[in-house]
Amino acid sequence: MIKRLLIAFLFIGQVALAQEAIKITGIVRDDQGYELPGASVVVKGTMNGASTNFDGEFEIEEVKATDILVVSFIGLQSQEIPVGDKTYFDITLSEDASDLEEVVVIGYGTSKSKDLTSPIASISAEEITSMNTSSAMGAVQGKIAGVNIVNSGVPGEGPSVSIRGVGSIQNSNPLYVVDGMFLDDINFLNPNDIETMSILKDASAAAIYGVRAANGVVLITTKGGAKDRKMQVTYDGYYGVQSVTQRLEMANSAQYANIMRAGGYGDRVDASIDRYGGMNGTPAISTDWYDELIKGAAPIQNHSLSINGGNEKSTYAFSVGYFSQDGIMNATGYYDRLNLRGKVDYDVSSKLKVGFSTILTNEKRKIDDDEAWFQAYVNNPMYPVYEMGGNPGDGVSYPENFENPHNLGYDTYYTNPMARAYYHGDNESDITRFMPTVYAELRPFEGKDLTLRSAMNMDFRYGAGRVYIPEYAVGNNQQQINSLSKTTNWNYDYVWDNTATLRNSWGSHNLTSMAGFSVREENYRWINGTAQGVTNKYYLNSGNQETRTSNDGGDRFRGMSAFARFSYDYEHKYLLSLTMRADGSSKYQQKWGYFPSLGAGWVISQEDFAAGLQNAKIDYLKLRASWGLLGNDKVPANDGLSSISNGGIGESGIFGTSYIPGMINNTVFSDLEWEVVDEKNIGVEAKLFDFRLNVEADYYNRETRNMVINTTLPMGNGYLLRNAGSVRNSGVEVMVNWSDKIGKDFHYSIGANITTIKNEVTDLGGEPYLFTGSEEFPQRSYVGGPLYAFYGWKTDGVYQNQAEIDACPIAQANGLKPGDFRYVDVNGDGIIDANDRMILGDPNPDFTYGINMAVGYKGVTLAATFQGVQGNTILNRRRADINKHGANNMDANLANSIWTGEGSTNSAPSAEGLFNPWNTGRLNDFFLEDGSYFRIQNVRLSYDIPKSAMDKMGLGSAQVYLNADRPYTFFSSNGFTPEVPGGIDQSVYPIPAIFSVGAKINF
Repeated sequence: MIKRLLIAFLFIGQVALAQEAIKITGIVRDDQGYELPGASVVVKGTMNGASTNFDGEFEIEEVKATDILVVSFIGLQSQEIPVGDKTYFDITLSEDASDLEEVVVIGYGTSKSKDLTSPIASISAEEITSMNTSSAMGAVQGKIAGVNIVNSGVPGEGPSVSIRGVGSIQNSNPLYVVDGMFLDDINFLNPNDIETMSILKDASAAAIYGVRAANGVVLITTKGGAKDRKMQVTYDGYYGVQSVTQRLEMANSAQYANIMRAGGYGDRVDASIDRYGGMNGTPAISTDWYDELIKGAAPIQNHSLSINGGNEKSTYAFSVGYFSQDGIMNATGYYDRLNLRGKVDYDVSSKLKVGFSTILTNEKRKIDDDEAWFQAYVNNPMYPVYEMGGNPGDGVSYPENFENPHNLGYDTYYTNPMARAYYHGDNESDITRFMPTVYAELRPFEGKDLTLRSAMNMDFRYGAGRVYIPEYAVGNNQQQINSLSKTTNWNYDYVWDNTATLRNSWGSHNLTSMAGFSVREENYRWINGTAQGVTNKYYLNSGNQETRTSNDGGDRFRGMSAFARFSYDYEHKYLLSLTMRADGSSKYQQKWGYFPSLGAGWVISQEDFAAGLQNAKIDYLKLRASWGLLGNDKVPANDGLSSISNGGIGESGIFGTSYIPGMINNTVFSDLEWEVVDEKNIGVEAKLFDFRLNVEADYYNRETRNMVINTTLPMGNGYLLRNAGSVRNSGVEVMVNWSDKIGKDFHYSIGANITTIKNEVTDLGGEPYLFTGSEEFPQRSYVGGPLYAFYGWKTDGVYQNQAEIDACPIAQANGLKPGDFRYVDVNGDGIIDANDRMILGDPNPDFTYGINMAVGYKGVTLAATFQGVQGNTILNRRRADINKHGANNMDANLANSIWTGEGSTNSAPSAEGLFNPWNTGRLNDFFLEDGSYFRIQNVRLSYDIPKSAMDKMGLGSAQVYLNADRPYTFFSSNGFTPEVPGGIDQSVYPIPAIFSVGAKINF
């Protein structure tokens, strides 16, 4: 009996000892033996854990022998290690070549890459900062299939972004979610502050954001600290110069003079010779207005300083950043941005975690006048920038003595481009933004992976704008009374999210359930005023009282949402994801919308029958399919108009002896609702050759229903917006990447992506077509065709001789000459009129693509990215303006390609024909150009200074680099850049190349 009691006592003591909480320590290394600072070591199923310090060491209290440690580091294979009776751990993490364990940020949570059922693209911080751009989205261009980005050369201007095509006339911009806050753009954000970016491309992934997700969702997580990490200080910065490396060459005075004489404007050439001199009929002055307007080089710089670290209970991260970019126009344009950011997380207990983060930014801009670019094209080269001595000309120029084109007989349509840039450049804006976020996260039950989270995200913005134009005169045709316009606006938005997430595993089954409730509000107020004759360019009350005006307005929008997601897998082999979001809105009469989605995946490579795939070098193979509905609430809430028309006898009357006609007041009104996107996606993921080759391919079919379009009112009484249209975007996305090492020191990678896009209007609610563009340069959208198609006359060559003129009744009827265009008689009635117009081109590309490659040896790495667009059409609006006033200049390519006699060309009119409205007074395919291009997007040479050298300097690590962004683009269109929003090139700000030197240093 005593023996049994003794055995029982010893057994109980051992069990008690096994459950006793202990302290463990250890070190984490990579497979090369180097210590890993910042690796995560966490007790599975709890918040108890630590991050390794600078020497790769960690220490964790309150650990039990039955616990399991989860050890992870970005880019390396995670491990789960039982604690047992050990107190010290020497852990080695191998390279995670498969990326299957990569944690991807999804809506209101995270998921491992291997468990995804939808195409979610993840961009690392290193990829985002590899290009020197003011906006993080600009750096994504060409790197992700399905994401089309059109950059801008305007300082501080963000790019236009479309995900899987254009699906709305009203708004096609994606939703940005930064640390939980809903935003319309992220141009204010310092790219160095971004930890991860996830792009939700299909409806299955984005449906959790419901009515805001129709155009895709970009999720951004900013950088934070790490537990048990010594304070780490990092500087990351560069300085560079911007240069327009591919300038549009203009016709010089000799070329221009010859064309003007042929067009009957020789008197203007003679006026230039009389005023400024010349020889043999050629003016002495030959001004290249683009050369005058473009700076030789403009500086750009960015500097970021960050501090992060943590202890066993808290983490912190703080940063300050400064970005500055001057415009390349020879004026005063610039963009300056100051960013301050902080993030603190604190474990109040093993169950409760709280945190606070904030982003504070200030953006200052002075915006150059775009009209100067257009004037630089159309203005003749036969006069100088400034008046020449002894030639006062037509009127006085002041305060600067700019020369006046009117002195040569040109009308007020033409203005001195340099004067335009100089006097219209005082356009300033100053925006301050404050984005605080506070959250609490509770795990109420031990042993249960249930997390309750509540987060309040706020966004405060204050903006002030001022446009001042001084009193000036450039002779008698370019004059201005001084004027001032000021605008002030305030925004206050918030999103309050509350979620509960439960993770369950039993046997081979894994289920993650998430449910949430969200409230949001958007508030906007503005006030503006104008005045003329101001004596102080900062104050409206210094202007003439009778010219002062003011106006104000604002709006408020509230939303309420409930949402849920269930993600299930069996052995990580069979995958299923279900989401549902119900969105309530104060904006529309239809108060609620419902947005479900479904995703499924099958990891074929884990099946027993798939063992043969290994023999085919296929390491991983997954099929997936998804469907979902999304909403777009960036459309107006309603539309309406009133019209007055003459009535009939019933509305008229006789008063006395007079018949008074009556009038009818027609008021029409429509309630609108959000647009809805219905999307289907089928995809495959494969990893081959020991995970060195990754392939991902998707087919998508994305249809926007209830599209808001202009519809014709009965009797032609105007247009009214209605939910009457639909448009489909469909195509294929393919991404291929190969990476490998040769030996210990040499590594290389190469990758490519391509996206096909077919944009097709499927319904217009009975309308024959949708009209956009202008009367002069129309764009029409027909059912079965693309949105925004260019619509006009198709040329059929050039009449080469008089015999062809005599043989053509159309040419004879219109008084044409050799060197004039021949048009296609579409309807065959022998007349060229509006009925012969047709679709001429599509501004939407057929496909976009990107290529990336890198090669490295020890600490030296050379990386390059390339990007291109194929199959889109550009309207050269500058050229198309040539007939409007009869004396425009032109680019040298046009001047050199005009018809000069029989057989010289069959694609351009004669010099005389340039002034004939038959040729240039209508939109025809002569003004449409191929918008395809291939660009060297980025070339970067970097060097990681050896650790031994850094140790001697007392520093952690350092990298120095040389960078070239957009050094060269191959394209055929006649402009500075083929990147033009909407496919219309008129006053597009040139996109410069950037050459820079930079460094990243960890102290």
